[in-house]
Amino acid sequence: HNLAAAVRNVNTTFMLVLQHDFVLARAFDAAGLLQTMRRNAAIKQVRLNVRANIAKGFDGFIANYSGDSSVPLTRTCGWSDAAHVVPTRYYLDFCIPINEADSFGGKRKFMEESMHYRMQRNFMPGGCWELKRNASLGGRPTEWPDDFDKYGTYLYGVASPSDGNYMAHRTLRGRAEPQWGLGNHLAPEEAMRGSSQRRGGRGRGARRGSGRRRGRIGA
Repeated sequence: HNLAAAVRNVNTTFMLVLQHDFVLARAFDAAGLLQTMRRNAAIKQVRLNVRANIAKGFDGFIANYSGDSSVPLTRTCGWSDAAHVVPTRYYLDFCIPINEADSFGGKRKFMEESMHYRMQRNFMPGGCWELKRNASLGGRPTEWPDDFDKYGTYLYGVASPSDGNYMAHRTLRGRAEPQWGLGNHLAPEEAMRGSSQRRGGRGRGARRGSGRRRGRIGA
C-alpha cells in the first residue's frame, strides 16, 4: 500500500496527509491545532473538509466538540483519507495494522475503506451506522460508539454550513474545480450556471453515454 509505505518514512511527530489533487482554500490555525493534539490524545485525526461541515457522505453524524481544544472542532462518526492532520504514530500503530489485516493484506483497499467501514459496522449494533440510524429515527439513544476515541475523527471548524470548505479540488490541468459529486463548494451559483449551460444542447430524448464512470467518490 503506497500510503502505508510513505508513512513509514515520516520522521515527524505529526503529518499532514494530502492527496496530489487538493489544495488549501482557507487558512486554519495549524499551531493551535497541533497544541491541541499534543494536549488531548483523544483527538487523533482532524480533517480539513472539502465541503461544508454538515452531516453528509462519510460524515453521517456530526456534533460540535466542547472538550479541551484551542481551535473549533467537530466530532464526525466517519473516517476519510481527504486532507487531514494526524500523529504519525496513529497511522503506524492503528491505521496501517487495520489496513494490512484487510483482504489481500490491504493491497486492494484504500486506507479509508479499511478504516471507515470498520468504524461504521453497517447493519450491526455499536457503530456509526447505528448512531446515524437512531438519530434519523428520532427518540432513540444517540450515544457515540464505545470505541470512537480509538478512531478520534474530527473536522476542523464548527458543525455549520458556513464552516468547512478548507480544501479545493484541482484538476490535472491546474484549474481549481469541484471534485466528482461535490458541486462547486467555493462558488455554488457559478457551478449551477455552468451545469445548465452544459446540459443546454442535450435534448430530452438524447442518448446518454454508457461508458464506465471514472474517478473516486469524494468523502
